[in-house]
Amino acid sequence: MSLLKNVKILIYDLPNLPTSELNDFMIHCSNISHFVSQGQKYQNSILIIVCASNKLSHLVPELSTINFDYLYILNIGENINDIIQNLLLKTTFVFSDKELMRHLCTKTALCYHSEGTKHKQNGNNVIANICFLDSMRTMECATMFI
Repeated sequence: MSLLKNVKILIYDLPNLPTSELNDFMIHCSNISHFVSQGQKYQNSILIIVCASNKLSHLVPELSTINFDYLYILNIGENINDIIQNLLLKTTFVFSDKELMRHLCTKTALCYHSEGTKHKQNGNNVIANICFLDSMRTMECATMFI
């Protein structure tokens, strides 16, 4: 069980994404209402949104109501330039499932490391070391997607 509680990855309508290594953080949302409810539930977390470019138009109206930190778009050939103009600073485009998973693993590892650093600064070295080990494990997971 992970000690890192402040990261959630909301995946909109990508059911075949290989997410087993990051299950503690991933929430698969197959419809808009589930997506919105999860976005509101985890509004105080580091919130990472993931969707395919052909589904982005469904999410854009809802993204303005959710406080999220990062948006990863799996580009499958849709022209989305007009849709994301206001979201560019938070957006990363990827072009394959492997690239997407590599980014998500790396981002999660950075969050683990940051959490470990906070625990270390507070003098809780045991939890800090667990977070640092989880960070290394998650980075190793990223290598599966090279």
